[in-house]
Amino acid sequence: MDDSIKSTKRLIVFTIAYNLIEGCFALFFGVEENSTTLLSFGLDSFIEIFASTVALIGLSKLVILSEERAEKLIAYSFLILIVFIVFKSTYDLINVNKPDSSFYGVILAFVSILIEGPLGYKKLKIGRKLNNPVIIAEAKETLFCLNLSILVIIGVGLNFLFGLWYFDPIAAIFMIPWLYKEYKEHT
Repeated sequence: MDDSIKSTKRLIVFTIAYNLIEGCFALFFGVEENSTTLLSFGLDSFIEIFASTVALIGLSKLVILSEERAEKLIAYSFLILIVFIVFKSTYDLINVNKPDSSFYGVILAFVSILIEGPLGYKKLKIGRKLNNPVIIAEAKETLFCLNLSILVIIGVGLNFLFGLWYFDPIAAIFMIPWLYKEYKEHT
C-alpha cells in the first residue's frame, strides 16, 4: 500500500511538472497566435496544477486546507475559466478577431494526449485499487485535460490546416460543458 502511495505521489509530481511546461507553452502560443482555445488550455493546465497540489497535500495528511474548501477552490477556478471563454470567444466571433494558425499549438495538444492519457489512466487504476477518492479525483482532472487536448487539436488544427479561424473560439466554447460538469462535481 505504501509503495502505491509513493508511486502515486511521483506520478502527481510529474503531472505538476508537465502541466507547468504545457501551461506556459499553451499560454505563450495562445497570446502569440491570439488563440482562445490555446489560452483556455493553458489556464486549465494551471487549474490541474492546483488540483494536483491539493491531492499531494491530501496524500501527505497535512491539514493545511480542508478537502471541502480545496474542492470549492478548484470548482471556482473552473467557473473563472468558463467566464473567460464566454467573453473571449464571443468577442472574437462578433469582432472577427481572427487567431493566427498555430502549428506548435497542434503539436502541444498531440504531446498532451500522448502523456496525459496514460498518466491519467495509471493514476485512476491506482486510486481505484486503493479506493482513495483523492487519487481518483486527481486522475480524473488529468483525464479531463485529455478531452481538452482533443478540442485544441480540432479548433487550432482546422485553423492551421484550412484557415477556418472561427473553429478556434468555437472549440473553446465546446470546453464549457466539460468545465461546468467539473464545476458542479466540486461544489
